[in-house]
Amino acid sequence: MSDTRAPRPTDLVALVTFDGEVRENLAVTRERLVAPAAAPKPLPAAIEQWLHLGRRMWVSMAGRQIRGIATARELGTRHAWEIDTLIDADEARGDGAVLTDLLRQVILAAEQAKATHLLLRTAVDGPAVEVALRCGFASVVAERLWAGCLQEAVDPGTVVRRSTEADEFASFQVYSRALSVAARQSLAMTLDEWHAVRDRHWQERGDGALLAEREGRVEATARYARSSGQFTLVAEPQAASTDALVAALARRLAGAGRHVALVAACGATEEAALRRAGLVPQQEFVLLCRRIARPVREETYARAGIPITGG
Repeated sequence: MSDTRAPRPTDLVALVTFDGEVRENLAVTRERLVAPAAAPKPLPAAIEQWLHLGRRMWVSMAGRQIRGIATARELGTRHAWEIDTLIDADEARGDGAVLTDLLRQVILAAEQAKATHLLLRTAVDGPAVEVALRCGFASVVAERLWAGCLQEAVDPGTVVRRSTEADEFASFQVYSRALSVAARQSLAMTLDEWHAVRDRHWQERGDGALLAEREGRVEATARYARSSGQFTLVAEPQAASTDALVAALARRLAGAGRHVALVAACGATEEAALRRAGLVPQQEFVLLCRRIARPVREETYARAGIPITGG
């Protein structure tokens, strides 16, 4: 007999034993992209949950043996969660039962906490993709990791400057032009939703964000972490200022021995700029999102009195 639930203090021995084993973590966070490969440590996550420090954890148990573990953390606000650990220790069975039970428990907890978004990033060909889709997650966007050493370029026609709070809406507009409507309906359609799902865990104090302007229009945005050399890059289609923005990132990340960017695989403008700057493509991932609340488009139609047909 097995069950999936939040961990209890009586599970301490099982958690300590599990900490000594090497298991694949199917959930990929931005921190893991630049950190040395290491087995997740479930015991600290359980302690954080018991101490009400913001982490949440679920275990799949068979008697006194742990079959799987999931943990989640808040992103930009408490309304958006990211699954940062997803382990199936019974993967030899191949039926995805453990992952299914874990994801269902995470979804139930998110509903009870009135969260609106539940995010999961995993390998594009990994076992978690099919299970997540069956549990109601939607595929937002395929992502590709780029790595190498950035080379600078010169573009006198572009203004690159530090992004401030006053630029939030302009940055949101770049995101809206860069992603398809279907992707935004799954992830974030409004400024508040976009703010909630933005991951800031990988950045430290002193890191920041940049934007590129051409003729007074913001065309591309980026965020960066000096210590790890990691950065994001979002550009509207056919943006002419992307090279200048990447060059500015190269200067700010000069102290890092390796530069890493995770960008949408559908972003031809971003990927072309990274290739010109000397980075090469690596692994591919998929970002999935389970919306706990109704999509924004449905709420808008309801307020307008427009009937919604089933599909």
